[in-house]
Amino acid sequence: MKIDKPKIPGQLELLDISTLIEVEEERFISRGIVSCWNVLELPENKLSFDQIIFQDVSFEGVCFDQVEFIDCKFERCDLSNVDFGDSVFHRVEFHHSKLVGVQCTESRFGHTLLNNCVANYTVFSFSKMKRVKFQQTALNKADFFNCTFDKVVFEECPLDGANFTDTSLMDVDLSTCTYEQVTVSVDQLSGCIVSTEQALGFAKSLGLIVKQ
Repeated sequence: MKIDKPKIPGQLELLDISTLIEVEEERFISRGIVSCWNVLELPENKLSFDQIIFQDVSFEGVCFDQVEFIDCKFERCDLSNVDFGDSVFHRVEFHHSKLVGVQCTESRFGHTLLNNCVANYTVFSFSKMKRVKFQQTALNKADFFNCTFDKVVFEECPLDGANFTDTSLMDVDLSTCTYEQVTVSVDQLSGCIVSTEQALGFAKSLGLIVKQ
């Protein structure tokens, strides 16, 4: 599956994010590298980031309600327990980053890649995903409740305890992923692609007793 890469210029300058956000009218931040996040309070109005590379940044305790990321990269960042509720991610990549417990409820993802990340306990409930790839990313106990999937790929991802209730898994290939048990809706399971071994995990989640 082809995912469009972020459109980021070759040469970018370091940005002092705290100085930019302190400017009352500044709500659109573009073209730069952010390597330090020292903002204690975000403005009430919606923030937009365009053509930004976040490198080695810790976002501990930040609430990004209704934020927009367009053509952005996160490299070696810690976004654990960050609130991204009702946000937009378009042509965004996460590499070698930590997203444990991130809240992404009612968000929209398009052409988004999570590569070699740890995203256990992340909540994606009620989100819409189109052309999204989870690549070698831990998603144990992740919550995909009532999500809309359109060309979503899971490649070599730990998924033990993940919740896909009320989410259609039609054409979703989980055959390279590992899990003992996941939660699914029986009426949304049709067309999901799994290996023989993984089918046993689905059987357990459906309450079946598999005799070997």
